[in-house]
Amino acid sequence: MRAVVCALSAVLLLVGCGVPIQSDPVPLEPGAVPSQLREANRPSSPQPSTTAGSSTVEVNFVRNDRVVRIRRQAPTGGPAERLNGVVSALMSGPSETEQASGITTALPQDLTLTVAKTEGTRVVIELAGATEGRSATENILAVGQIVLSVTALPTVEEVTFSRGGIPVEALLADGALTTNPLTASDYESLRAQ
Repeated sequence: MRAVVCALSAVLLLVGCGVPIQSDPVPLEPGAVPSQLREANRPSSPQPSTTAGSSTVEVNFVRNDRVVRIRRQAPTGGPAERLNGVVSALMSGPSETEQASGITTALPQDLTLTVAKTEGTRVVIELAGATEGRSATENILAVGQIVLSVTALPTVEEVTFSRGGIPVEALLADGALTTNPLTASDYESLRAQ
């Protein structure tokens, strides 16, 4: 008898702690949703489905001064085609849907990126266009976007930049300038958690 009473008490306790059943949806005020649920773990964008003749590549953009990964479709092909697909996606910027979810780019609108050459696992990106008048944070995020996107390809480990064929310095995540080859580890600290 005692076991039956305990079991019945447990069932009543569980039922009493449940969420009430409603026949119609009830809208929530934005302030009623905890901030952790509004921002954290929110997907960057819908994952595109892979169709015949295409594959996806990782491209990095910015949300709340942090770098976020986005998957984009790219033409299938060899490493050069995939690399050019990443560079093209970076210059195209975030889609309207991505922008609506707060995703932006730190790349200046007038900046043009071109793959100048590939040397083993190192890629040289040629810069053209205006980059002056920007904050150090914007420049660091821009370099981080490029380096993290390009090195996400399995065939690329390092990136250097040139302008007019001449190597240029780049800002590391800590604000230091360097002409050394840049790697993903130089910018991992910029990623959204």
